[in-house]
Amino acid sequence: MNLKNEAGEYNLLAELLSDRNNIPFIFVKFQGENKASISERSDYGYGCILTTYEKIKNRLQAENICISDTTVRPRKDTYLFNYDCVNEAVLNALVHNDWAITEPQISMFYNRLEILSHGGLPNGMTKEQFFDGISKPRNATLMRIFLSMGLTEHTGHGIPTIVENYGKDVFEIEDNYIKCTIPFEKEVMSQIDNKNVGLNVGLNVGLNVGLNVGLNKTEKKVIECLIENPSVTSTEIAEKIGVTKRTVERAFKSLQDKNILERIGSKRDGNWMVVR
Repeated sequence: MNLKNEAGEYNLLAELLSDRNNIPFIFVKFQGENKASISERSDYGYGCILTTYEKIKNRLQAENICISDTTVRPRKDTYLFNYDCVNEAVLNALVHNDWAITEPQISMFYNRLEILSHGGLPNGMTKEQFFDGISKPRNATLMRIFLSMGLTEHTGHGIPTIVENYGKDVFEIEDNYIKCTIPFEKEVMSQIDNKNVGLNVGLNVGLNVGLNVGLNKTEKKVIECLIENPSVTSTEIAEKIGVTKRTVERAFKSLQDKNILERIGSKRDGNWMVVR
């Protein structure tokens, strides 16, 4: 794997894999169905792209609201969006993006998710090949890294999976970008509206789906803070939730013992990651 150019200088791939870099990765939430009003802007970049991907995964899992119908057996769970499809769209954006232009972006609106990558289709690839799942990565070395880490598969099933669930129309393919728009499940949205709450409950509901079982109030609040900002310190969390630093540190230890938190990197320079 060549991380240097002919002049012996580190190249863009090296920067993408570096623990510290100058590359952002923006996740934006808008209040309505357009970009008129931003409700939240989170940046998960400035570090190794593999770590960035894990942070984005955690955030999307937290946003994926689940509505459960307990009147039937077995219980019926309906999610805001198909997580597997969104994950495939994010992976596709990361490994096929033209990083020389700028970074991909994920935008969350009231009724949909948009995953935007730059550069359009790789040279020589047709739309038919794209929808058939024929793989021709723009960043072949980056793709091999994701493959070797077990984060993706070289089977070409990602795009066909999205098409099977949402149709071809969710893709907007232009010469300089590809945008995948995942609509939210109307049944979930209607129940949210009926309860007079907005998509800002996504974090809490997402946590309730899989994380809240067996957790105390402090542990739940710590996880919420870490999903919002994996780089946040124990002191900052303590100030935000109104407890002592020692209480937060005990929560860290408890969550590690429960295999919910994992420390990535050193104590000084690393981040906490919610792993389930």
